[in-house]
Amino acid sequence: MPENGAGRAPILGELHAIRGVLEDLLIIECARTGMTRDELRRIVPVDKTRISRLMKHARKAAKGQGQHGDNAA
Repeated sequence: MPENGAGRAPILGELHAIRGVLEDLLIIECARTGMTRDELRRIVPVDKTRISRLMKHARKAAKGQGQHGDNAA
């Protein structure tokens, strides 16, 4: 009979990776709505550097879409 902790480490690693991706997606979506870093920091407890890096990418993507008119109705 295997121990209770056997095989648990790989699963925890995957769960942490999934959580990181979900946090990144939440930060990006909130940045697209115009939330500030401080508002985001209250929702997603990660370091400000990570929030700033992701917000920068979200702004670049939004700016690029606006220039090409992809969101025109």
